[in-house]
Amino acid sequence: MALLYRFAQLHDRNGTRVFSFVVTRSVVRDPERDVTSKELVCGFQKWAVAFSRGEKVLGVYLVWRGASRNLRVYVDFTFTLLNREHFSMNEGFSGKRVKFTYEAPAQGNRNYIPVSDLYSRNFADTNGEFQLELSMANVRTVYMTEVRMSTSVFSAGQTKPIKLETDCFTFGGFDWNLVIYPYAKDSDGRSQDSRVSVYLIRLTGFDHRCRVRYSVALGDGERRIDSGQIEDISDAEGCGFGWNTRVKWSDIAHKGTLRVSLEMLEARTICEITVQALGPPVPPAAPCYDRDKQAWAVRADLYSDTVRLHLVYKDIHNVPRNHLRYVSWSAYLLKSEGPNVVAIRLPGAPFSRYYAQESVDEGIIMETSLDMNEVKDNHCPFLTDKGQLRIRLEWNESHLLFQATYHKYDDVCRVHNQQMRREIASLQAENYSLERQLFSYQKSLAYAQAQQQQQQQQQQQQQQQQQHSNQQHHSMSHPAHLERSVILQQPRPSNGGLYGSRASASSNDRYAGYHLGYVGQAAHKRRRSTFWETLTGLVCSLGALASRAAKMAARRGEPL
Repeated sequence: MALLYRFAQLHDRNGTRVFSFVVTRSVVRDPERDVTSKELVCGFQKWAVAFSRGEKVLGVYLVWRGASRNLRVYVDFTFTLLNREHFSMNEGFSGKRVKFTYEAPAQGNRNYIPVSDLYSRNFADTNGEFQLELSMANVRTVYMTEVRMSTSVFSAGQTKPIKLETDCFTFGGFDWNLVIYPYAKDSDGRSQDSRVSVYLIRLTGFDHRCRVRYSVALGDGERRIDSGQIEDISDAEGCGFGWNTRVKWSDIAHKGTLRVSLEMLEARTICEITVQALGPPVPPAAPCYDRDKQAWAVRADLYSDTVRLHLVYKDIHNVPRNHLRYVSWSAYLLKSEGPNVVAIRLPGAPFSRYYAQESVDEGIIMETSLDMNEVKDNHCPFLTDKGQLRIRLEWNESHLLFQATYHKYDDVCRVHNQQMRREIASLQAENYSLERQLFSYQKSLAYAQAQQQQQQQQQQQQQQQQQHSNQQHHSMSHPAHLERSVILQQPRPSNGGLYGSRASASSNDRYAGYHLGYVGQAAHKRRRSTFWETLTGLVCSLGALASRAAKMAARRGEPL
């Protein structure tokens, strides 16, 4: 058998719930026996975990217990076998947006793990028992159907259909259906200009009121209209305020057929009670019941600066032995009366607590923001004419867990917790070291780039100076050439030593300029090649660091 052992709620936007099971050896030793856990509730739907055994391989499935026609449930789930030695050896599989339907209410893996691996890989203990975790998130419930109204011409005296009803479906532990009034609810079929109205009807659980949130879409394609999210209160008769549209039946129906899409978001059982706030020194307790018909009592605590509510679990003695009952609820102070009532949530809500079997419950104190001086005021909007406070309790979740005391199975999660902490600390230290090395390489790269820019600036300055000197030399040699041409027209003296010395000096200057330019270009090439070699080395080093970081992220931790 599979026993629901522990429960954890992650306060994330996906609404993740984690259920831990202890699976006994009967799953392994009795192949012919169909092992299924007790029902659990998640996403306002009932589920169970089932196991299969075939060809020496163990399979596991998530089974939807509230299957109904035209109803679909989408969920992200993950199964994880907990290894008793190290968390990195856990075995798991997961599914995203897995669809559960009336025709396919079970989804899972028939070849999860070989039975021999349960023992050889240290999943099962000496008694043949092992732990399985189920994580569920993003649970969506969608109901889709079509309603049809005859488009034939009505004979004289014949009335049109008053309402159209869909099939019933299950959500939040109640049975529901949609009732659509094509020509408004109160028109009695006589008004051609009436608008379509839709009502969500609760068919079971009339001993409690229910706060429900949903969205409806009517029509298809261009005719489709969407209600958006509707928050409604389903009264003791199962009726709510409904949705009154602004369109006619002919605007959204096609050939007398209307497509209906409904997404159920939440349905929470509520109870409203009145607590005495003015009167006797010790106000009496007001009784109430949750959806499991467990008795509770609420009393106002007036011995503080603000009003406090004392909630006591009266049926705590009914909790089964060696079990824990997890209960989660929210509390509200109600302001005003009638349809304009305002519910003010208490600070710290939602509340939760584990209950084990005891003779008497000490209770839990819930703080409010209502000041005592305001309560004593005759015009306090929270008080009724009888000096009572109106309280609304909204029951969220309730799970019955096996094993009320600390057990050896709890050690596995605690060991995994410590191993993960050490692994995270080691990875953080290595990551810090890599970041320091990366910063050092970045500084070296920046220094090399600065050196390159400085060398380029120096090279440009040298080229500019060389061009400037060449221009000056050319301007000085041009008048000398004119002078030599004039002298050549005159009779040449017998001694030509002066002309020869000037020509020799000019040729030497040109040679020196050509030589310096060649040497400068060669030096620039050498400096550029050195810079690119340095840059290439830095890039290779950065690539090696990135590869090492990727390997660290992907590697699996070794047993401590």
